[in-house]
Amino acid sequence: MTSLFRRTLGAFSLMVLLLTTILAAGLFSGYNRSITAWGRERESSVEPIVRDILTEHRKKASTPEGFLPEALSRLPLDVPVFIFDTDREMIYSNRGAGRRREAEGMTLAAVRDDQKRHLGYYTVGAAQFHRDAANLALQEALFRAALGAILAAGALAMIAAGLLARYLAHPAAEVASGIDRIATGENLSPIPEVGAQEISTIARSANILVRRLQEEQHLRAQWVRDVVHDLRSPVAMVTAQLEAIADGIYAPEEQRIHRILTELGRVEGLIQNLDELMRLEASEIIPDIKTFSLEALQESLRNRFDDAGREKNISLFWEIAPSPEEPSPETSTSLTAPSITGDQNLLYRATANLLDNAIRYTPPEGTIRCILERMPGEARITVTNSGAPIPPDELPHLFDRLYRGEYARNTPGSGLGLTIALRIARIHQGSITATSSSDQGTSLVIIIPQ
Repeated sequence: MTSLFRRTLGAFSLMVLLLTTILAAGLFSGYNRSITAWGRERESSVEPIVRDILTEHRKKASTPEGFLPEALSRLPLDVPVFIFDTDREMIYSNRGAGRRREAEGMTLAAVRDDQKRHLGYYTVGAAQFHRDAANLALQEALFRAALGAILAAGALAMIAAGLLARYLAHPAAEVASGIDRIATGENLSPIPEVGAQEISTIARSANILVRRLQEEQHLRAQWVRDVVHDLRSPVAMVTAQLEAIADGIYAPEEQRIHRILTELGRVEGLIQNLDELMRLEASEIIPDIKTFSLEALQESLRNRFDDAGREKNISLFWEIAPSPEEPSPETSTSLTAPSITGDQNLLYRATANLLDNAIRYTPPEGTIRCILERMPGEARITVTNSGAPIPPDELPHLFDRLYRGEYARNTPGSGLGLTIALRIARIHQGSITATSSSDQGTSLVIIIPQ
C-alpha cells in the first residue's frame, strides 16, 4: 500500500506538471498570436513604401541608367515584397529577380497615388520574424527566459510539494503508529493532536478511546478484585465449615447447613448477574414489548421487598401516580388506572436492582419510596432512599460497567446491578438518572419512552 507521503507528493507533482503544461501551452499560443499580429503590422507598413517606389519608377525615363528608387531601401527584409508595373511585369523585389517564381499565383494588390492614378501592383509573402537578426535574438532571449522560469518554478513547486507532503504525512504517520500501538496493547500513551483538522480529529478520537480503554482496564481490575473478594469470603467460609464437619469438629446441624447454603447463594447470585449482563449486552436480544398495568408491576415488587424491608427495619412506601387522560362520555372521571408499554419482566428486574441497592445502603429506621407513574410521552420509575449521599465525583460513574464506588467497596454485591438496570433501560430506548444529596437522599429514575 502506498504511503500518504508518496500519494500526496505524487498528487502535487501531477498538479505541477499539469500547471506547467498549461503555462507552456499558454506561452506558445501567446507567442504565435504575437507573431501573427507582428506579421500583419509589418505587411500593412509595406504599402506606403511601395507607393513611393512606384512613384519614383514613373520618373525612371528621365533618370540615369541603373537608377534604383531610394524608397526601395526601406522595404523590410523579413517580409517578401514583389512590385509590378501597370502591365503586371515585376520590376522590383527585396528577394532579387531570381526569386520571381515565389510571386506566381499570389494575389496582386493595386496601388494608386493621392490623385487616384494607377501606379502598379504589389504582393507580399508571409512575414518571417526570424529572418531579422534583432528579432531572432529577441526570440532566443524570450525562449531562454521562459524555459528558465518554467524550470525554476517547477523545481520550487516540487520542493514545496515535498515539504507540504511531509508536513501532512508526518502527523498522519504518528497517528497511525499510535493506533497500531493501541491495537497491539503495546502502549496506551496519548497521540499528539497535530496536523490538519481531519488528522487531529482522528488523533483526538483515538485519545478518547485510549482514555476509555484505560478506564475500562482500571474498572476491570477493580471489579476482578471485588469479585475475588466476594467469592473468597463465602468459599472460604463454606470450605472451613465443611472441613470442620468432615473432621467431626462441628455437627451437621440444620442452622449450620443453612449458613453454608446462604454463602453458596451469594456465589450463585454473582454468577447469575454476570450471565444476565452478558445476555443483555448481546445484540440479538429482543424485548417482549407489551402493555401492562403498573399495579401488576408494583404488586410483584411488594411481594419481594416488603419482607426485606421489615427485616432491616426500613419503611417502604409504594405509590402509583394517577395518569391524567382526556375525559370521555363513558367515564365520570379523568383519572384512570395507568398502564405502560415495555417488557414487564425486564423492567421488573431493573426496578428490583434499584430496590436491592436502596435496601443495601439504607440504614435501619430509614425510608425507601418507590413511585411508578405514567407521564405524557414517557413512563417513570423512581426509587428514593434516605441512605448516605453518594459522593459527587462518583455519580457520573454510578452506572458504569464493572464500577463500584468507594462507598460500596466493603458491602456485598458484584457492582453489576445498576449496570444491568441501565442496559435494560437502553433496550427500551430509555435512560436512568441519579441525584444524591444529604437532605433529599438518593433518587434513581428509570425513564422509558411511550
